[in-house]
Amino acid sequence: MRVRGQSVWRWRQGPIDLYWLRGDCRLTLGEQQILCEETLLKVQRQGDTIAVEVLAAGAVEIDGRSSSKQWYSQLQLESRPAIDAKQYRGAPPQPPPLLDAMARWKTPTRSDAGAIQPAQFQSPAAPPITNNPPAANPPGTLTPEGLPVPQPAPPGQPIERDGPLGDNNFRFLVGGGAQAVSVLPRNPSIPPQISFRQHAIAGSLQSESIIVARGGVTVIIQDAQAEINNQIFDVGAVELSADRIVGWMPSMNGLLNGTSTLGEGDGELYLEGDIVFRQGDRVIYAERMYYNVAQQYGMVLQAEVLTSIPQYEGMVRLKADVLQQVSQGEFVAFDAAVTTSRLGVPRYWLQSNQLRLSTREELTVNPQTGLGEITRRNLVSSRNNYVYLAGLPVMYWPVFTTDLKRSNFYITDIGIKNDSIFGAQLLVDFDLFQVLGIEEPPAGVEWTLSTDYLSERGPALGTYAQYEVPGMWGLPGPVKGELDIWGINDEGLDYLGVGRSDLTPEEDLRGRALLRHRHYLPNDFEFIAEVGLLSDRHFLEQYLENEWDRDKDHDTALRLRKYYLNNMFDLNLGVRTNEFYTDTNQLPRLDHYGLGGSLLGDRLTWSMHNQVGYADLEVAEAPIDPVEAASFTTLPGETDAEGLVAATRQELAAPINARIMKIVPYVSGEAAYFGEDATGQDLTRLLGQAGVRTSIPMWKHYPTVQSSLLNVRSLAHKMEWRGDFFYADSSADLDEIPLYDPLDDDAQEQFRRRLIFDNFGGVLPPQYDPRTYAFRQGLQRNVTSPSLPIADDLMQARLGLNQRWQTKRGLAGRERIVDLIRLDMDVLLFPEEDRDNFGEVLGPARYDFRYHAGDRVTFLSDGYFDFFEEGLRSISAGVMSSRPGLGNVYVGVLSLEGPISSNVLRSAIDYRLNEKWILGAGATVDLGVVGNVGQTFSLTRIGESGLLQLGINVDSGRDNVGFVFSFEPRFWPKRKLGNLGGQLIPPPGVEGLE
Repeated sequence: MRVRGQSVWRWRQGPIDLYWLRGDCRLTLGEQQILCEETLLKVQRQGDTIAVEVLAAGAVEIDGRSSSKQWYSQLQLESRPAIDAKQYRGAPPQPPPLLDAMARWKTPTRSDAGAIQPAQFQSPAAPPITNNPPAANPPGTLTPEGLPVPQPAPPGQPIERDGPLGDNNFRFLVGGGAQAVSVLPRNPSIPPQISFRQHAIAGSLQSESIIVARGGVTVIIQDAQAEINNQIFDVGAVELSADRIVGWMPSMNGLLNGTSTLGEGDGELYLEGDIVFRQGDRVIYAERMYYNVAQQYGMVLQAEVLTSIPQYEGMVRLKADVLQQVSQGEFVAFDAAVTTSRLGVPRYWLQSNQLRLSTREELTVNPQTGLGEITRRNLVSSRNNYVYLAGLPVMYWPVFTTDLKRSNFYITDIGIKNDSIFGAQLLVDFDLFQVLGIEEPPAGVEWTLSTDYLSERGPALGTYAQYEVPGMWGLPGPVKGELDIWGINDEGLDYLGVGRSDLTPEEDLRGRALLRHRHYLPNDFEFIAEVGLLSDRHFLEQYLENEWDRDKDHDTALRLRKYYLNNMFDLNLGVRTNEFYTDTNQLPRLDHYGLGGSLLGDRLTWSMHNQVGYADLEVAEAPIDPVEAASFTTLPGETDAEGLVAATRQELAAPINARIMKIVPYVSGEAAYFGEDATGQDLTRLLGQAGVRTSIPMWKHYPTVQSSLLNVRSLAHKMEWRGDFFYADSSADLDEIPLYDPLDDDAQEQFRRRLIFDNFGGVLPPQYDPRTYAFRQGLQRNVTSPSLPIADDLMQARLGLNQRWQTKRGLAGRERIVDLIRLDMDVLLFPEEDRDNFGEVLGPARYDFRYHAGDRVTFLSDGYFDFFEEGLRSISAGVMSSRPGLGNVYVGVLSLEGPISSNVLRSAIDYRLNEKWILGAGATVDLGVVGNVGQTFSLTRIGESGLLQLGINVDSGRDNVGFVFSFEPRFWPKRKLGNLGGQLIPPPGVEGLE
């Protein structure tokens, strides 16, 4: 819907926006054209739609044919109507007659006599002009409770004024007392020339005061509630400075003798010559300016605006030939340029023929507290836009619409790379809300379009959406999630590492579709939805290696959870959509968890886990490539099996406080049914378990331990001894039950298949079976064990010691307690060593060590040890230093012995050399026969407009050398470059001019 006219008045009534247009009005509704002399619109958001009431009056023509005197309609639109006019004004002085006419159109007929009649509101008649003295409390002025009521000066008695201007220092209340205006000198040492005179208003018995100031004047407009004892109680201020100012204010004589009131003057200002306008952190520089104080309407010529925006650290600059403030929160700029650069001639900007800025306050729900709060949105829309770089136009787009929370211009990310696997790469992401010109993008939603080209592989296209909103589909409750779709027509070969090069992809059209959605519903419900579709088994490993190594699997499932006190009910429906990975279909499955229930007055603690469902375990299909198919093998526990799986596990614990020691004996039992075991038969397993947990805390303080060299001021040593003896007896062996609940992600499973073939000839020894590892760690002890099949006969004891050495650091009188040293250790003991731990009583042992030499320097080490023959033994040690804004460095060694023997040196550094340059480097070297693993090197130039990075990556495992060219504007909302010690290089202007 589009509406045009000669003049438009805009104001608000609660949540409703009203527009009154007059003179040659034209309404466009799709293909329908309506002409009239004036029209009134009521606009209000209702959920995802915009409700509009429109009334056209005066010589109404519909599609060229004359109609009745008035035309009325109620509409539901997807977006707000576009309203254009030559003159923009604020609220009208009196409600327009069309308001009453619109109310009559909505008034029910006599047959609807029982319905509720809409209330009609009319503005009161103007008070008659009298010679009585004004009231003690002027209209529109609020007096705070407990303060004296201001009394007017007696007629004829001059008002005492003080300040740098003496008698030339004026203060007025305008707009019904809602704003106060003070006139001050611009330079206190050079008083300006100020004069004023009375001017009769044509057609009225009243007059106004005209103030003329020359020689530099500052005008301060304060939102005032009352003026008491020469003090203005305000909630905000606007400051205007100029060489010359003319002001039209209420008549001073009329105020003193009672012939005029405060509400009869808007208060108008005209300024010229070196104008500076300040409101909060917004600054406007201009040559000429007009401003209506009460209606907040203004026009500025040759304007430059410097302002901040929410969730952006820097400042935004707007230059325009003409800048209009058409009403409160509504600005229009003609021939406008927008940039975040602080240079006189910026290197980048967005140029628009006409730009409109709307500031709106909305009621939103805080996702953390669930409470409503008022938030401010700054919406920008423009037409005929050019993006300039280094003074040259590089992009044109007809429409541009954005929330100023997004500080980018169309493009959200750009990258240029080159390597031997993908070739030359150009990666560009666009903000789809801005590209499509969506006027009001949903709050909390980001939506981008990826347009990529890889010379060795082909063109690619994708889209990514991330959202965090207070509700969805008409249902309340915080919602967050992401959608990622990306595809490529791949014309190349895969390079995945040594012995896995020149692999032909299983599909030509490759990509993925990923959805992860979480909705916290009322009444403690939670809904989770996941969709994970992959084109082939190697796509993630080739294109998104970090995600393949670290992220969770691409699952497809729906889950509905209900939380009640200490219980959770979880209904899960999951299907396998990627047949090249092993997965279990849950068709469906219901879990109930009850933890920490109290029995017998807290003497006993009851926990449980009950589950029932139909499970269908499907083994991964073999690769198509004959070389990979020859080395493909199944993992322990993988077998095609399906059937009913039901189990209940109950635990009772009896906590005992024995002075310094806490003792918790516990007993648990389980009954589980599997519709199909490893042999294809049904199986019932009974499991009985019992044990005792103990803990003893100790501490000692050493106040005399002091060392300025080691940065120690007193020392406190805290220890916690932990013990757990556990016994279990099962009616079924571990090997009898298929692994319905997987232990590893797809990435670890794919690596283990190659490990079995390359290192063990196709048969995995039981010492390295992941089921055995989980079993020896005592996974079955937990009521909430994530894998039901992991259980067998077991006897073990766990001994552990957690230690902290703490000291005080900080300024005198403001010390804080910090960890100086942390050392955690534990070890497992197996009395039945031949059955449970491959002939060794001493089982897995671990330690974790941290020494914080200072707030920025840490020495760290950790280790894991299995003591049977060729058991895994791992030690890592290193030093890490981090200084926010300056850089971070790490040097460390990793040593592995057992099924794999390797000693690896790892190092990384990011360091800001000076104000202009950042150095980044990293290296990984195997100190054995493998040798070089890979290196990275980058040099980043810090510019006023952005960060320019040149880098090189060497991956010896894939025989790949890549060159990276990256440019990232400093105003982009999501930045990646320039992260030094966890702190990004700030946007331009945050630390002043650079």
